[in-house]
Amino acid sequence: MICFGDADNDISMFEIADEKYAVENAISALKKISTRTIKSNQDDGVARLLEEKFLN
Repeated sequence: MICFGDADNDISMFEIADEKYAVENAISALKKISTRTIKSNQDDGVARLLEEKFLN
C-alpha cells in the first residue's frame, strides 16, 4: 500500500503502509517515519511521485 500524508491523523496509516510519502509541509513526526518527503500539494508532489513511479 502506498499512502500520502501531512498531519498527525495520518500517522496510523503510515505505520501500516508499505510506502509512505510525506509532503514538504507535513509535520516533522510524519516526515520521520516516511519513506521519503516529496514536494508540497501546491507543487503537485503527489502527482509528480506517481508519474515518477508508474510512467518512467
